[in-house]
Amino acid sequence: MYEEIEAAIAEVQQPRSRFQLERFVTGSHATPEMRYYQTCLELQDMIYKFQVAQIGVKKAELKIARLRETKDEMKELKAQETEIGLRQTRLAMIGAERELNDLVAIFNGFETKFTRAEIEAAQPDYWNARLTGNAKAMLMGGTSVNAAHIEAMEQAGVLENFIEEVQLSKKELGL
Repeated sequence: MYEEIEAAIAEVQQPRSRFQLERFVTGSHATPEMRYYQTCLELQDMIYKFQVAQIGVKKAELKIARLRETKDEMKELKAQETEIGLRQTRLAMIGAERELNDLVAIFNGFETKFTRAEIEAAQPDYWNARLTGNAKAMLMGGTSVNAAHIEAMEQAGVLENFIEEVQLSKKELGL
């Protein structure tokens, strides 16, 4: 009765699209080192969740088999209930596997596989790009840069350069 709907539900499974992963998850970072770092963290999380889900499927299958062996009516209902949960898990795993494959493709797309030392060494450039980019977005949006953001820029050592850049831009615009 619901086969078409169940097939459609299975077809759309994937928590985050490839576009989202590339643009908003890994691609939201300003430097290749941090994009790589984020990709590795996302892969770690997805691999763990997928492996735990695989174990959960095996456990549910065993539970269903054991409940059915009893031939008890109440245990049969519990087996049916467990099967419903198992179907949901399998659906989620379809999407998780698609997302995992996209993350692997993103990972494989990196020409350089960065070390922890290289990621650390790139932190000043990353924070400069991130903090100044955010400050520019605030100014372009018609709001002022808030005190906490200014403090973060100062802590990262990028505030003075940003102020100079803003002043130069104002001069060029005749403001």
